[in-house]
Amino acid sequence: MSDCGRWCAILTGFIGICALSTHSAALAQSGGADFDACGVLVRGTECTLFETGGARYLVVGDFSRFRVGDSVRVVGKLNPQCVTICSEGDGCIGDAEVFNPELFPCGTPIQVPFDPCSGISLSAAAALTAFGLRLASRPLRR
Repeated sequence: MSDCGRWCAILTGFIGICALSTHSAALAQSGGADFDACGVLVRGTECTLFETGGARYLVVGDFSRFRVGDSVRVVGKLNPQCVTICSEGDGCIGDAEVFNPELFPCGTPIQVPFDPCSGISLSAAAALTAFGLRLASRPLRR
């Protein structure tokens, strides 16, 4: 298999795995109320919290590119009964995606220009994964 063929096989497997993990994540986050709000990251006693409308929430997700004091938009699932080490939180926002509100303003749909994981059915994802992994596992012929 050529180097190009190897990369195509790996990419095909990645897209399938990505779609499978997206489907699993969608099933896992089915609990809790939908949450979508703009606010500010604030320093809590034990944790960095997201503050909006007078409430403070623990964000369960990756917001590492943002710092305390940054304005952000948080989209996820609200769980006011979560158990956390953050004593002053009013709940958690699980499976959170954190966005720059200048790029993704509150109240507007979030549209990412290219998302390799969207629009792939579960059966297509499984087929792509199997095909890509099968091709990627073949030895190189020279």
